[in-house]
Amino acid sequence: MMIDEIEKTIRANPGLTATRIAQLMRGPDGYAEQVNHYCLELVRSGRIERRGRGRSRDPFTYYPAKPERH
Repeated sequence: MMIDEIEKTIRANPGLTATRIAQLMRGPDGYAEQVNHYCLELVRSGRIERRGRGRSRDPFTYYPAKPERH
């Protein structure tokens, strides 16, 4: 499933942008819009974290979610 592949890619390579995730999964012609929806879904579900402001000098980057401490 695409969402699981994206999470696996982020866990193996923390700090990727959506464009880079798409390129790793779909080759050099990959682009951010191919994975943005899935990344946002992963963020909302708490499976990954998004950092940055989404600007050219501070793009969104994705990281595995930190485990909750009890």
